[in-house]
Amino acid sequence: MKYTVLIHRYAKALLDYAVKNDAVERILDDLKLVNETLLQSRELQTLLNQPFVSKDHKINILTELFKNRITDTCLDFLILMIKKNRESIMGNIYQKYYELYLEYKKIGIVTVTTAVELDRHTTERIVKILQHKIIKKDSIEIKNVIDKSIIGGFIVNYDDYQYDASVKATLKRLNSIFDENLFIKGY
Repeated sequence: MKYTVLIHRYAKALLDYAVKNDAVERILDDLKLVNETLLQSRELQTLLNQPFVSKDHKINILTELFKNRITDTCLDFLILMIKKNRESIMGNIYQKYYELYLEYKKIGIVTVTTAVELDRHTTERIVKILQHKIIKKDSIEIKNVIDKSIIGGFIVNYDDYQYDASVKATLKRLNSIFDENLFIKGY
């Protein structure tokens, strides 16, 4: 992405402000609402990205749309982004803010892919093992993805770490071992 550093700076500045004013979760909720609104309304996205639409008109539209739905801080942030001609990255701020929020709260999001839904006991065991061995976070949230093609077992993904203990991967490894013909004629 072309504006990665810019998105990070805006999201970081907003998080810093939210931390100082004890509004971290509220700003996260507001940004989520703005992001969902932008994703649902292609017309709004198009309007905000048009250079021939005046900044005042864009500000009026956003003010009318969000004035009683989000905090004044978040609305002021959106207005600032329009004044600085940053409308094109407005939708990306939420994702970066969310990543920074997880880092601030020391929450790790782990994706566990299984063939069936995880029960509560198994989820708790996975969380304990991950906290003890891999992830040094205060809290871990498990996102369970169901993929019947792995047959059984599980796959754990966290940032760049992946542990594949699926039946499908085991069969694939065994298949590659058996593909090497270890049979020597004459014995």
